[in-house]
Amino acid sequence: MLTTVVQEILVSVERLRPMPTSVTRILKELDNGDVSASRLAEYIGLDQALAALILQMANSASLGYSRTCTNLKDAVMRIGLKRLKSLLLASSSISSMNRSLKGYRLGAGDLWNHSLMTAMGCEALARAINYPDPEQAYVAGLLHDLGKLLLDQYILTDYGKIQEYIQRYQIPLSEVEEKLIGIGHAQVGGLIGERWQFPAVLVEAIRCHHKPSAARIDPLLPAIVNMANAIVIEKYQANSGLFDNVLDETTYSILRIQDGNVEMIRKRVINHMEQ
Repeated sequence: MLTTVVQEILVSVERLRPMPTSVTRILKELDNGDVSASRLAEYIGLDQALAALILQMANSASLGYSRTCTNLKDAVMRIGLKRLKSLLLASSSISSMNRSLKGYRLGAGDLWNHSLMTAMGCEALARAINYPDPEQAYVAGLLHDLGKLLLDQYILTDYGKIQEYIQRYQIPLSEVEEKLIGIGHAQVGGLIGERWQFPAVLVEAIRCHHKPSAARIDPLLPAIVNMANAIVIEKYQANSGLFDNVLDETTYSILRIQDGNVEMIRKRVINHMEQ
């Protein structure tokens, strides 16, 4: 039987606004495979917030361009159609990821920075193990902690107990959430993904990123997120807020990474993020 808190969370998911029609329209155009940058720029320009996001990402230092991009057509061409699709899927949650999460003790921008770094780590890891779709891995990393946006208020209420379980009993955050609240951020994220009609493989990667072996479609993508997430937290965010960097015991075997190759692959992922 579901607890009252879990029922409240499920209702909150159902009350989420569907993905904006401007976004779904562009995603459909991208799926058609025969759409020009000019047409995409025209559609993006109809949504002010989306246009601002695309221009911001096109001018990101990580893309390595010295010239500022000032129009949407150039932005679309600079980003590329695959990365554009990833950003569209994430667009409904990016503004929320930039706010502070008091329950998880994350300041403004902390969750977004973690998500972006994990996305980059997932892409690098996907390339290192010859995963066929590195862009799919990127968007899975970008959205893996989506559930924290809804779960934050409940974490805030139980923060003292959560800290005690983590510190005294050495239980990972994801398991503590399930014990004390009745549902974890990964499960909530999966529900949000379903609400926004994400592809099933992406929903599963979000839902199972702490337990890749629980995946029913394919554990490979959740395992990529699990390892990249652990690397990012250990290397850059070990003392920042409530994060769960526990590597699942099945991850290396799912990824077919031998013990002797772990450090080499880890360095490749970090080097990619620091380029």
